Amino acid sequence: MRRAMLICLLLAGCSAREAAPPADQSGYAVRLAVTPAAGGGLQRIRLPAEALAALRSPDRVDVRLFDREGSALPIARIAPADARDALRELRFDAYPILGPAGALEAPGTELRIEQRERGRVVTVTQGAARVRRPAVLGVLFDTRAAPGRARSLRLDAVLPPQQPVRFMVEASADLADWTPIGSTTLYRHSAGDAGALGSEAVPLGDADLGSRYLRLSWTSAQPLLAPVEVKGAWLAVARRAERDDRPAIATSAPRLIDAYDLRFALPRPLPIAAVAIALAGGEMLVPVRVLGRAAPDQPWTPLGAGSLRAGTVRPIELGGAAFSLYRIEADRRTTGFAAPPRLRLLFEPASLAALFNGKPPYTLAAGAAGVENPFLPVAELIPGYRRGAEARLPEATVAAATAPTLALAEAEGFSWREGLLWGLLLLGVAALGAMVWRLWRPARTPG
Repeated sequence: MRRAMLICLLLAGCSAREAAPPADQSGYAVRLAVTPAAGGGLQRIRLPAEALAALRSPDRVDVRLFDREGSALPIARIAPADARDALRELRFDAYPILGPAGALEAPGTELRIEQRERGRVVTVTQGAARVRRPAVLGVLFDTRAAPGRARSLRLDAVLPPQQPVRFMVEASADLADWTPIGSTTLYRHSAGDAGALGSEAVPLGDADLGSRYLRLSWTSAQPLLAPVEVKGAWLAVARRAERDDRPAIATSAPRLIDAYDLRFALPRPLPIAAVAIALAGGEMLVPVRVLGRAAPDQPWTPLGAGSLRAGTVRPIELGGAAFSLYRIEADRRTTGFAAPPRLRLLFEPASLAALFNGKPPYTLAAGAAGVENPFLPVAELIPGYRRGAEARLPEATVAAATAPTLALAEAEGFSWREGLLWGLLLLGVAALGAMVWRLWRPARTPG
């Protein structure tokens, strides 16, 4: 019994929080040499992909700049130096979706666009029973020709007064398989608003439409006093420069479960902006979906979708969600993957303002657990700071590797270490149960 208690104590010790690393640079996973521009003083530093992939803190506070003596220099967060994306709004008409209540939530539901006297409508063709008087389940927008990345969807709609309505936006290339890309709750204060929503819109998280339709549906916690009427919408799209200069890092080979199921695991949850997938087995066209989850016992969350083509690599936007487990599903109407593709993870740019007031050489350190926030307010670091002043700072050079590679963790499957821990835990529980039974079982009466 003492051995069982000892095993339980050892298991409890395995879950203790990792101790905070020392304040010096030796406690960080990545250390890169930094060369300031001529003149020294206050400068700008762009974090390379190696540093971004090594960060462990969800709010990216585990980064420091050290001098030769090991002293941490003053730093502040600033906006990335690259130019902002050009935004423009495109108007799209809304095509009502007609069908029985609840049809959009039913599995196997497919839509069909029909031309009628009053214009185009969308009907449910599979997955739901027909009814004589179908209801309006939502609206469809034909956004297949929209360029760039979808930033938001501003609705031209009439809402019932004083009732919050939740709107959901999904994207699909074939009107059958849908990926959620945004949602929000909108509210009309009074009847005098005339149904105008003003600047309120549904955020879409820079989703890459990739020749896809958008489907808008809505729900309310209580029965609506009046129907929701959506006439159209303005889609805000951001066009990125032809060259995608976001920090990127290649990975080791992912695990191919079968021709339609590819999985990979990151060493820790990372906020990935996009993933670039290059076909490597001679495939010509493979439409895919990318999903993520934080743990094996959680459901998969759809993150993005796109079509992979031979000879071209177009990143699939993931929205910056931080997961550790990822799955890439190939469309089963194709031959799928003939070989594991090559992956590159893209991160949103991050920049620092740093005061080089120490002794060279300087080192950028990133990736540590349990460290405090080192950032000063940018207005304290830059005298007389005004918005946009950071763009005029000279830029220091970070000596990052020319082709950094991120080693993927073991994909989902049986882990001998986890199996041993679970076995020891079950052994301890069984021993504890036996001890309780011996203490509480009824004593035998002498015959």
